Amino acid sequence: MTSTAMHLSILGDGALVAPLTQLSKRAGHTVDQILEDARTATPYGLSDLLVLVGSRIAIADMLDRVGVAVRDDVVIVDATTLDTLEEQRAIAERALSDDEWITLLPGSRVVRAFASVPADAFLAVVAQEPPRDRSDLAVPLAGDDVDAKRKVSGFMRQIGVEPFDLGPSAVSYVMEAGGPLWGTAVSELELQEMVGWLSGDG
Repeated sequence: MTSTAMHLSILGDGALVAPLTQLSKRAGHTVDQILEDARTATPYGLSDLLVLVGSRIAIADMLDRVGVAVRDDVVIVDATTLDTLEEQRAIAERALSDDEWITLLPGSRVVRAFASVPADAFLAVVAQEPPRDRSDLAVPLAGDDVDAKRKVSGFMRQIGVEPFDLGPSAVSYVMEAGGPLWGTAVSELELQEMVGWLSGDG
């Protein structure tokens, strides 16, 4: 067990759940997956990280339906996706803006991460025995809470990937479906070059 073992709750379902769970457990963390029948604060009340995975529409409906209580210091990792036409249509029908989505989340310390990287890239990390070069897979993140990003960055390093801080939540659009970083599984150096090109510095 690592000396900085954490308790993670993963809310939702999808391709990212299995590799994130395996990598987290390998790093010594405790993981609970919460599906649609979740009802109370347990095990949310135990969580250090609450990771939201899968369709944002499904998660929004779940959060609407189920009251989720977390401690004030819990970091919310938004790894939800809107990558299908059906989901895009549904989000338009619900008129759920980014601001409205944030108000649904059960905490204020939100970091956008993981969703832009294909699940297969994390499965490849699972298949490799540590130690490995973390910089082979850089995972972008964005958020407004510096301490929350520090916590997520530490978690990323523990599970064997390299965090890449893009900046505030306002820039997270580059990680969304159709954005320039969507679906990328690249090294730290390659991501530095891509971000430099996006900013005009490349």
